[in-house]
Amino acid sequence: MPAETQPKKNYAQFLLPVAIGLALVYFIVLAKNALFPFILSAALAYVISPVIKYFEVRGIKRTYAVAGLYLGAGALVFTVCYLLFHFLSFDLESLQQSWPQYASRLQQFVLNFNAKIVRNYPFLASLRLETKLDHLLEAAPQFLLGVIPALSYLFIIPFITFFMLLGGAGIFDYLLDHLTARHAELMLHIASRIDASLGNYLRGILTEAFIIFLIAFTGLLLFDLNYASVIAILIGISSLVPYLGAIVGAIASSIVAYLQFGSIVPILKILAFFAGLRFLDDWFLQPYIMKKAVALNPAVILLALMAGLEIGGFWGVLFSIPVTCIIKEILDIAVELQETEFRWKPKPEPTRISIPYT
Repeated sequence: MPAETQPKKNYAQFLLPVAIGLALVYFIVLAKNALFPFILSAALAYVISPVIKYFEVRGIKRTYAVAGLYLGAGALVFTVCYLLFHFLSFDLESLQQSWPQYASRLQQFVLNFNAKIVRNYPFLASLRLETKLDHLLEAAPQFLLGVIPALSYLFIIPFITFFMLLGGAGIFDYLLDHLTARHAELMLHIASRIDASLGNYLRGILTEAFIIFLIAFTGLLLFDLNYASVIAILIGISSLVPYLGAIVGAIASSIVAYLQFGSIVPILKILAFFAGLRFLDDWFLQPYIMKKAVALNPAVILLALMAGLEIGGFWGVLFSIPVTCIIKEILDIAVELQETEFRWKPKPEPTRISIPYT
């Protein structure tokens, strides 16, 4: 009997998926700036989706759940933003009036400091601190004005997120319907693993950043520090990056405290406050809020942050840890598949029991 011939693989079936993939990559490269709000909206929808599912499994139609969530959350966010913008507008107006005076005092401090170190250590004259400070002070107002267009995201992102929440997991379900049973099972396994780690991390880091913002804002108000709302918002945003929130808060608050009080005692109090905040975050907030999130080695976190800064600047740093969570889970699943499917894992050696001579 002649051996059965293996059917030839028809590689033409891969032409259309490859063409679609290349076209999608080309479109992303061309419209990367336009896609950015959609990426942020997808992340926000991913964080909110468990709340929608909570009501959906209890018989509430998804449309009503999304609309109710938006109405309730909108009223709460409006109230918080109204109170926050009240403080923020006052602080920004005060900053606009006192910025020339603060800039002059800060410049004079750097000039005196630079003259002192150059007098004691002449080889440090090449640092040219006064020139760098002049460039920094000139760029600060332009930087603040450049942040204003980004505020449009506060209106665009919730609008896009609303329709993403209405659609739910339609795209993912569509992909599963067009996969074989084996590949669909693998896809579900990967999605569940990523959802378990990434979802817990995103919801945990947002909760942690909000709590740190509230504590920092309350503490800075008690210290009667100028621009408390501006600094607290900066601390809350920077807390989305591991280890950065308390450091940014301590530096910014110390500079403002020196320019406001002109004494070392308020600076020491503020530094002690942020040291306590760092201790609270490390020993209480993270163990309880982030206990279900993916565990990453601090060296891996540092590498991810540096790589994100090199690739995408501030936004690269912000998304570096979530992307690392996804990569870690994919690598873990890939290793598990190699061990089970291709038997890469070596056979365990028999245990050798050494009996001492008596």
